[in-house]
Amino acid sequence: MLSPAAVRAIIAIPARYHSERFPGKVLCDLEGQSMLERVWRAATAANGFDAVVILTDDERIATACMQWGADCRMTPASLPSGTDRVAYAVSRWFRDVEIVLNLQADEPLVPSQLLESLLDALTNHPFADVATPIASVASIEEVRSPTVCKVLCRHDGTALLFSRAPIPFDRRHGIGALEHYRKHIGIYAYRRGALEQFAELPPDPIEVLESLEQLRLLRAGATFLCVPTDAELIAVDTPADADRVRAYLRRQAML
Repeated sequence: MLSPAAVRAIIAIPARYHSERFPGKVLCDLEGQSMLERVWRAATAANGFDAVVILTDDERIATACMQWGADCRMTPASLPSGTDRVAYAVSRWFRDVEIVLNLQADEPLVPSQLLESLLDALTNHPFADVATPIASVASIEEVRSPTVCKVLCRHDGTALLFSRAPIPFDRRHGIGALEHYRKHIGIYAYRRGALEQFAELPPDPIEVLESLEQLRLLRAGATFLCVPTDAELIAVDTPADADRVRAYLRRQAML
């Protein structure tokens, strides 16, 4: 294991066993590998990071991680969110780290190149506090869906607003041409100071209203650099999502 002083950038994967819609989803099998193992393998294949650590509060996850040789650390069950779990780990084990990438355990199709692009973006843009991916929307249904977070960017590529509502709103038609819309993907590369600020700040009223934790830092003045991606991602929230991932993996295996 690297000493904290040797670590410049890490990937932290918060992983909880409990899920309201899909209990144990991080350990569900996806064509021969668990979802968490797929995420971990993508993270370990990304260049530029000094460590990859899985953070959990469940012994079942810790036991599974031992089978792959993953660095898994136990964190308190009382921590309210994955980001708080990451901030706790940094304060305890990685105090000198410069950049922390918070990778969700339910993104089994995340490509290593996307993680590298977030690290590069934050490294090459010193004005940014956080780098996060965005993508084009595929349909009007995505624009309308409250489960899809939309983002409105400034001309310089930084985020002006995140919302579950359709933004921008077309006053004449409600929903405008799809080219005006971008969706946000919940992966974040933080500078350590921004991550520490998140943990220190109380939840923001609009963050709570929208159930979008990134609004806490955005409304506090942090700069989010939006990094475009065309990666095909399927976040797994339900068993049906897991079936979609399995179907995608089978199609890819036939190519």
